[in-house]
Amino acid sequence: MNRFLAPKFLASGLFLFVAACGGGEPDVAIPKEGVIALSSQFTGEFDLVDKAGETVADEDFEGKVMLVYFGFTNCPDVCPGDIGVMSAALNELGDDADEVAAIFISVDPERDTPQALTDYFAFDQRITPLTGSVEAAASARQAYKLIAQKEPLPDSALGYTVNHGRFFYINDRSGQPQHAIVGGISPQELAALLRREIRK
Repeated sequence: MNRFLAPKFLASGLFLFVAACGGGEPDVAIPKEGVIALSSQFTGEFDLVDKAGETVADEDFEGKVMLVYFGFTNCPDVCPGDIGVMSAALNELGDDADEVAAIFISVDPERDTPQALTDYFAFDQRITPLTGSVEAAASARQAYKLIAQKEPLPDSALGYTVNHGRFFYINDRSGQPQHAIVGGISPQELAALLRREIRK
């Protein structure tokens, strides 16, 4: 099971160090807890590949609000739940969902091939899953100050799991990360945060 620890912040600028793993206008208040404003040191840059094997960069989503989540397809519990929250939040947005680019970035690129991502995300074509080389995946994590570490599982056929930070990131229309939201938020609350960014 993945372990998640609370984020630590450095005075130099909100570095997140975490080791571990509709429609209409719903009356849902913007959450006051677990929503972290990010500094410009979070660049949001990446150069990865999609499930078709095509190169995709952060610039390709400029003009849309981005919802970014890091995880892996072999995650037994936490990632599937959070991906479900992403999908449900898009449902909550209704027509506003067209203004959002929902992005999943793999922290396990060695196993998360384009074909693996195609199979895993067949349930919701609105989510764009991305993978790439080990180096490219590490660079993407660095752009979001997110830590991911392999943990051996000697008694499992999987061989290892990946402990990683559990956050939803919301980027503005220029691609700049604005907020990190600690996992565990409801779809309605996530939709409210996305709607706020859409209407800026």
